[in-house]
Amino acid sequence: MAVQNTSAYMYTDTAGQVITTDIIEVIAILWVSDQAAGKDIATDDDFLLSDKNGQRIVGKRAKFAGDDLAPPLPKPFWANGLTVTTMDGGVCYVITGDRKS
Repeated sequence: MAVQNTSAYMYTDTAGQVITTDIIEVIAILWVSDQAAGKDIATDDDFLLSDKNGQRIVGKRAKFAGDDLAPPLPKPFWANGLTVTTMDGGVCYVITGDRKS
């Protein structure tokens, strides 16, 4: 799937996908199963989100089926681009605020 990009969020289900090259304010990051699309998270599935310079932002290995990543962030932060470096299953959603190009 190509990156779906709205004014409030972006999502993809494809590993290696560049979500954005802009500098954006990140409000939340979610890695979740989407059973309707057949994109489940299985035991030992990996997820890694990086910035455009390859710096890790967040990563997780699922301990059990459906073990998603949906933590609240302590506060929004600015990211210099976003790439879904690794995603064995599921869908990545990034809830965004302001953007700079």
